Amino acid sequence: MKTKYIKSLLLGLAMIFTLPVLAQNNVVQGTVVDETGEPVIGATIRVEGTKTATITDIDGNYKVEAPAGANIIISYIGYKDTKTKGGKVALAAAYNDLNEVVVVGYGSQKKAHLTGSVANVPMEDIQDLATGNLASSLSGLVNGLGVSGGDARPGESARLSIRDVNSLGDVGSTAQQPLFVIDGYIYPNDVKVGNTYQNLGAEAFNNLDASEVESITVLKDASAAVYGARAANGVILVTTKKGKIGEPRISYSGSFGITDEVGRAKMLNTYDYGRLYNAVTMADPTKTSTNLTMELFQADELAAMKNLNYDLLDKYWDSAVKQKHSVNISGATEKVSYFAGGSYFKQDGNLGRLDYDRWNYRAGVDVKISKWLSANLTVNGDYGEKNTPLVKVGGTSNEKDYNLLLTRPGYMPETVNGYDMAAYGISNTAKNQNQNYNFYTLQNNGDYNENKNSNMNINASLSYDFGWSKILNGLKLRFSYSKSINTDKGNQYGTAYTVYQMVNRYGSGNHLYTPTGMENPEFDYLAATNFKPITQSNGDMLYRTMTRTDNYQMNFTAQYARSFGKHDISALFSIERSEAESEYLVGQREKPYEFTTGQYNSATGEMTTQFTRSESGTLSYIGRVNYSYADKYLLEFLLRSDASTKFAKENYWGTFPAVSAGWVISEESWMRDVKWLDFLKVRGSFGLTGRDNLAAWQWMQVYAQDANKGVVFGTGTGNDSSNRITINKNNSAVNRDVHWDKSYKYNLGIDARFIKQKLSVTFEAYREQNREMLMNIIQSIPSTVGTQTASTNLGKMNSWGYELSVSWRDKIGKDFKYHVGINTGYSDNEVLLMDFEDEYNYRQIRPGDRTDIGLWGMQCIGMFRDFQDINEYFDRYMKKADGTYGTYMGMSKDEVRPGMLIYKDVRGAYDPATDTFAGPDGIVDNENDQVELGHRNNPYGFTINGGASWKDLSITFQLGASWGGYATVTGKALKPEGSLEYCNMPSFWNPDNMFVYQDIYDGSGNLLMQANRGAKYPNLAYSSVNGVTSSYWRISAARAQLSRVTLAYTIPSTFIKKIGIQNARISVTGQNLISFYNPNPDNFMDPMAGAYGNYPNLRTWDIGINLTF
Repeated sequence: MKTKYIKSLLLGLAMIFTLPVLAQNNVVQGTVVDETGEPVIGATIRVEGTKTATITDIDGNYKVEAPAGANIIISYIGYKDTKTKGGKVALAAAYNDLNEVVVVGYGSQKKAHLTGSVANVPMEDIQDLATGNLASSLSGLVNGLGVSGGDARPGESARLSIRDVNSLGDVGSTAQQPLFVIDGYIYPNDVKVGNTYQNLGAEAFNNLDASEVESITVLKDASAAVYGARAANGVILVTTKKGKIGEPRISYSGSFGITDEVGRAKMLNTYDYGRLYNAVTMADPTKTSTNLTMELFQADELAAMKNLNYDLLDKYWDSAVKQKHSVNISGATEKVSYFAGGSYFKQDGNLGRLDYDRWNYRAGVDVKISKWLSANLTVNGDYGEKNTPLVKVGGTSNEKDYNLLLTRPGYMPETVNGYDMAAYGISNTAKNQNQNYNFYTLQNNGDYNENKNSNMNINASLSYDFGWSKILNGLKLRFSYSKSINTDKGNQYGTAYTVYQMVNRYGSGNHLYTPTGMENPEFDYLAATNFKPITQSNGDMLYRTMTRTDNYQMNFTAQYARSFGKHDISALFSIERSEAESEYLVGQREKPYEFTTGQYNSATGEMTTQFTRSESGTLSYIGRVNYSYADKYLLEFLLRSDASTKFAKENYWGTFPAVSAGWVISEESWMRDVKWLDFLKVRGSFGLTGRDNLAAWQWMQVYAQDANKGVVFGTGTGNDSSNRITINKNNSAVNRDVHWDKSYKYNLGIDARFIKQKLSVTFEAYREQNREMLMNIIQSIPSTVGTQTASTNLGKMNSWGYELSVSWRDKIGKDFKYHVGINTGYSDNEVLLMDFEDEYNYRQIRPGDRTDIGLWGMQCIGMFRDFQDINEYFDRYMKKADGTYGTYMGMSKDEVRPGMLIYKDVRGAYDPATDTFAGPDGIVDNENDQVELGHRNNPYGFTINGGASWKDLSITFQLGASWGGYATVTGKALKPEGSLEYCNMPSFWNPDNMFVYQDIYDGSGNLLMQANRGAKYPNLAYSSVNGVTSSYWRISAARAQLSRVTLAYTIPSTFIKKIGIQNARISVTGQNLISFYNPNPDNFMDPMAGAYGNYPNLRTWDIGINLTF
């Protein structure tokens, strides 16, 4: 009995002590669905007051252990946080993002607490854009962020600029891209490579795969001062993805796309080209020496040209394929979170062998070593290859291939009877090396141009949290180390090749490469003896470049954050040290063997080698304090001090302070009854940032040794200079006093939300005062000095503007949701001091002017249509007091011809003593007589981003427009590039619309063209006069376009969960779609297509799929 009692007592005690444990191990389960009842996959389930968390599965279900009665917090992007005890929960869409945490310099803040001009890129808007460079995806998404380029050749990168930065280049300073900070690592933005500069941050950013990116933040005002040096042009902050609590998640995103030109310039057909050539040749009625048979296309030849159209650009241009694939795996427990991913991007060229491949990788792990100690390690990088044929004919411009194919006259075949033909025109002689360009030969002769680029970055950090201490609670210490290695290798192999001249050609004038029926029947035009070989060098060398840059950064950071009732205080202190080192090697050897291995010993010619090295370093101290009271009154003060080895020791240090404040008016008690106003904040900031955009060691004289550079002047030809010490030509002029330039930034902002968060408005007004800007003196240094000048702190410029963003987000009924937003703004500036031009200063930047001085050119008042017009004009406007005539565009009266445009004599010579110009002086020239044709380039514009969704179907779009300025028809379209013999012209030069003074006959007396003195356009023969910038060619610069559209569909989980797929989304995206306005004559060129004669911008269509397992 006693034993039984003891056993019962022990059992009771055990149950009593077990109850708390059982209470802690209650299992709470439930299901999370959206507004339509569909399961929400991957929602975060967190037990309130603990660190216990999980995520929902493919059916929206979850299970989590929680204390009895504990609340469960459910979070999912785009939905309101929901508190529950378990069971089925339907999430409600959230339009309020004010509680979102935004990444800022060296930390993060609630969006509602921001006091600076900080903008977030909406990542959902770029997830379906399968571009080869991340920067081009950002176009139009952030107010004040400019994006240019990146839409043409494979492997090209877009360029970013924040606010009015590009104007710095107009005054002789350096218009750098923003500073790029990726996962806390500050990438160097001006590493010297050889005699050029490389922006490693822009390169790393462009190469990022969007599927790896969690957030992109843009710092536009004094908030960038936390990065001090190099932050004057703004900062782009990137945070990559990390693992989230729950089971491992595998995701795949892939896309296949087609690229094609947005548009191609309309060119004259072969027949009209021949007629144009005749009209140009016979433009001068006083010229009587023209051989009407040999120098004009004959009637039989023109008749044959109606059926000729060797359009080689059309032959070789093709739609190209691009593809992108990425696979990521992520997950987390309470102790470890991890993320790993890899991606592959490939884009083929549309024109010949031109392709680009890139591989990306990223792996990161965060480990909680103990409750208070954690560590992180991330390794990421990319490797890219770009391969093209080598083209050295007529120069090394990348546009050579497209331009020469576009402008090649259509009567010139690429081959005749198997012979690769030179593009010899009517004279059958070489006028320019470009005529020996043969696309097929250069694509297939084995010459190559290869570039291989790799970037690797390693980040490691160790963090300690003093949360265990009542006194030090809120203090966190962090040490981080980052190392990046960037390499770039270029290889070129060039030989020589052979093209042929057809000595005797077809047609009665001996001008065509195809029969016309008027040939000599006794002559064999296709005989080998009728083809003369021409050997053309295509570099004839081996050429190799190798670049390596090594950079490291160390940070020790202390952060403190505590709340005391309504008072929230946070502080940061950091010590940062960084170094950048680059090495550049270039070598060349001429005359390689045909069987070359690419090594120097497989060539026989002269060898040259050049090696350079550059290094620089910085040391920085950063401090920041944030204070808020009752979420209403916000204050931030920061101070950064930087030292840079780019300056002499006495100028190492620069100090960059900033202060900002905000007032959340909507939190005031007297505002709470305003029902239609949800949020209103006024904020302002002021700060100083700096630039060190000059080469390291420019303040110190550097010497070099030259060997055997010729004879010593005045000593006789037998006295060689031998070896000697010289001043380094790249450092020949020094300035020890050079120091940081300064940018004072002011910003005033208003953030407001109305009507239950549906309407959002953000307004920014800013002003920047650039002082002591680094630039080189050019105007006051005679050219006979023969060297560059040292950088000096000279420039002064003010910039200002405003930005307005308005968005509306709402839904109709249960299933239809929509949103639309507009970004617009205005900017201007004034130049106070620079190295001002001292010639033709009426159309140069002067003190107080803006950098955009507008469009200047000649004022056209008509066209000379006969010699009487010429006589009357000269008698009225050009006759001097002594009875002589002044010159017209460098010509005497006797040299002026009908078919030339008439320009107004506006002013005379410049008087530097009075800084004025004399009145009309009877001399018309392109230097003194220009007038303002346009006040400035398109100062107004907007971008609209919008979208809608119905159940699982969604659409997004982007529209843009700009207006208010003028441009002129591009000069390339107003005159042949080289000679009209081998250069076709745009369609608006139709000879029926061009001035022709007299009837034109061929050598047999056949009428080729009738006189057309009332034509719209002047005669192309006088392009040196007619082709200058003038009011005659002025057109509107307005632009309006549909930039992109995405149609997407999310497959219901009921169809895919059986095969283990949690989420599946397919999309179709089109980019560079429609231009709504074309001001060019005859609409010969679509403004969206890019610049005439250049490789065009590409229109792309992509089909994408995103899967989560």
